[in-house]
Amino acid sequence: MKTLNRMLIATALVATSVHAFADVTWDAVKKKIADGKSYSFEYKYEGPKGKQKIVYATVVPDHIRSEIKESDDQAKVGAVVVYDASWKQVRVKTGGGLITRALDHPEVRDSALIKPMFTLILDQLGAGNKPTSTVNEGGKTRFEFKTGGGRYTVWARDNGDISKTERIDGSAKSKEVRDIGTIQWNNNPSTGF
Repeated sequence: MKTLNRMLIATALVATSVHAFADVTWDAVKKKIADGKSYSFEYKYEGPKGKQKIVYATVVPDHIRSEIKESDDQAKVGAVVVYDASWKQVRVKTGGGLITRALDHPEVRDSALIKPMFTLILDQLGAGNKPTSTVNEGGKTRFEFKTGGGRYTVWARDNGDISKTERIDGSAKSKEVRDIGTIQWNNNPSTGF
């Protein structure tokens, strides 16, 4: 009987310790981002710019490619936006041809069109911002932050990949959500047309 009890206790301890090691820390998420020289993924966006499904690729920090696969604004479907820092502008290829936008254009400024997505997220959180709460949700960890008058929530998989973000701007009361698919790290993706 003692052997059985010891086995049950040992099993419970192993199960508990495996679960504890599965949680990801915010420092591990930030390290993964810092170590990423390039990455690509598909994500769904919902916010002030509508609803879109986008294929995103970056070679950090100077090359970014975004392609709109789906949108509630059908005129945007198929648009490819390319940023190359040497151009000092973005170029947008649509069915109607090639359009350029200055870096301070309202649709471009402070966006993932000219700043790598994960760098943008960290910048939006603010330098040195630490989560106000951390909750394990079985395979994902939810980090909540206060940002000015708003709130920012980041979900990360146990491997440290960000899987979802939700940003609520306190002043504008606008909500922006990104659901991020599988991330391919350091894959040197194509960032051209």
